[in-house]
Amino acid sequence: MPEIIDEQSNESFNLERIVEIAKRRHVYFLIALFAGWFVVWGASFLIPARYKSTTLILVQEPTMPADYVQPNVRGDLQDRLQSITQQILSRTRLLTIIHDQHLYEERDNRLTDDDKVNRMRKDIVIDLVRDTRNNEINAFHISFLAHNPRVAQSVTTELTDLFINENLRVRQQESQGTTNFIEQQLEQARASLAEQESKVRAFQSAHLGDLPEQQASNMQILSGLQSQLQNEQDSLNTARQQRAYLQALMEQNKPASKAQQRAADPAVIAIDQQITQLRAQLADLSARYTDKYPDVVRVKDQIAD
Repeated sequence: MPEIIDEQSNESFNLERIVEIAKRRHVYFLIALFAGWFVVWGASFLIPARYKSTTLILVQEPTMPADYVQPNVRGDLQDRLQSITQQILSRTRLLTIIHDQHLYEERDNRLTDDDKVNRMRKDIVIDLVRDTRNNEINAFHISFLAHNPRVAQSVTTELTDLFINENLRVRQQESQGTTNFIEQQLEQARASLAEQESKVRAFQSAHLGDLPEQQASNMQILSGLQSQLQNEQDSLNTARQQRAYLQALMEQNKPASKAQQRAADPAVIAIDQQITQLRAQLADLSARYTDKYPDVVRVKDQIAD
């Protein structure tokens, strides 16, 4: 009969009591140990071995700061990775890998292509690695489970190459699309600029000399013309004075007839001389002033008197 040990609730087993119980019950411990070992040993023969091959892919950020060179490929890495994963785990690509690597070929061959694709999707594991500081994705693991270690390694390598190549293809397409858009916008801007330059040239041709930037040159030309006009006016006034003076000399030096000489008296001669002087003075004043100028009016009145 098993021994019944009555213990108080506030007491605990000590090491000596545990050793004593183990000595009395060593047969049961050995039976449990051998039974567990036998189960594990039998399971190792019955359950087929599965090998896991894992690859770590690092995410490299742009080396140039965004403040100096704006990248032409934008987007969340997780979204792009999800899109690439859907492309790689598609039925067509997985069937290609299955046929190339001879995966899931059983003796009874009861698995269909869809069954093989579903099993392979379950054997592929993708784990994201995030940075603990900013919670950004800086790497991700690609793993594959297989019964053969070489097959697991080969399939993992092929999946890694597919991820890298697909990422490069997607980035190249995005970059090419962005470049085409920028070139299209640049071409439109170039055409608009050419049109604006044509309008500016037409406006300058139609308003030659009236533009604000030509004000300085126009003022210089106007100043030169004013100086030239003043010189010509001075020359004209001088010529008029000389003409009046010569006309007065001609009047004074004109030979009088004998009848006039006989009829002339000193008073008439004095008046003729005064008229000649007034006419010369009038010619001088008319060259500088208008007909309504007071001195011009006064001289005309004197001549009329």
